[in-house]
Amino acid sequence: MLHTPVILDDGRTVDVAASVGVATPASVGSHELAVLQRAADAALYDGKHSVRAAFTTAQHVTVPSITGRRAGRPGTAVWGQVA
Repeated sequence: MLHTPVILDDGRTVDVAASVGVATPASVGSHELAVLQRAADAALYDGKHSVRAAFTTAQHVTVPSITGRRAGRPGTAVWGQVA
């Protein structure tokens, strides 16, 4: 469905894309929600900056790849710590 162009009311056509980050306890070695969310976010950013229509899991990325982009946001600078 996301590969189908969307036709707007005025007749223009736009392409829609989505990125999804996936993290499982097995891929990151933790059941803590904050750790899973951060790993899924890292996978999301990795997928956004790689090829289109890619499936990226947390086990294929590292959190430092997004730490710089999120600098200044409470709780995002250190892996596994919640604000």
